[in-house]
Amino acid sequence: MKIMLKLIIGFVVVLAGFFGYAYFQPAEYKISRSISIKSSPEALFPFINNSEKMNQWMPWIESDPKVKMTFSGPTDGVGSISSWESEGSMGVGSSEIIESILNKSVKSKITYLKPMVMEQVAEMSVVSNPEGVEVRWSVVGQNNAFGRFVTLFLNMDKMVGSEFEKGLNKLKAMAETMSQPR
Repeated sequence: MKIMLKLIIGFVVVLAGFFGYAYFQPAEYKISRSISIKSSPEALFPFINNSEKMNQWMPWIESDPKVKMTFSGPTDGVGSISSWESEGSMGVGSSEIIESILNKSVKSKITYLKPMVMEQVAEMSVVSNPEGVEVRWSVVGQNNAFGRFVTLFLNMDKMVGSEFEKGLNKLKAMAETMSQPR
């Protein structure tokens, strides 16, 4: 009986330590990737400042082809909204442009309703460089207790970052094709 009690106490202590460790993981997360694109800021900016055009290069659509997308608000800039609904991996949510600085940056508030409720702020920034522009895609959000626990098992930077890389490469191909003289 004493051995069983010691095993149970040991298990509870280990479990409490594990959950305590998870609880003290960072509350905020940031994931960011960038790419150089042979384009001018003026030619590239419409691809990041328009919800429908963004949808053309975002990687999520390929991972969930049955997603139903809708667009509302102005076509470009602040208030432009894309919403999605899916039984698949994308769930239900929306993205609204909340800040737009011409040819420089676009910030969007992303709201997820399913499979879990959460919000993030994404930013696309454009900086001129000798070859054209560097585009940086970042997302910042808060990890709740469940999110902190999940990050012990899943490398979210690697998972989401690889999707950012796919999207940025698709954006690069689209922008560089459009920037070609005809």
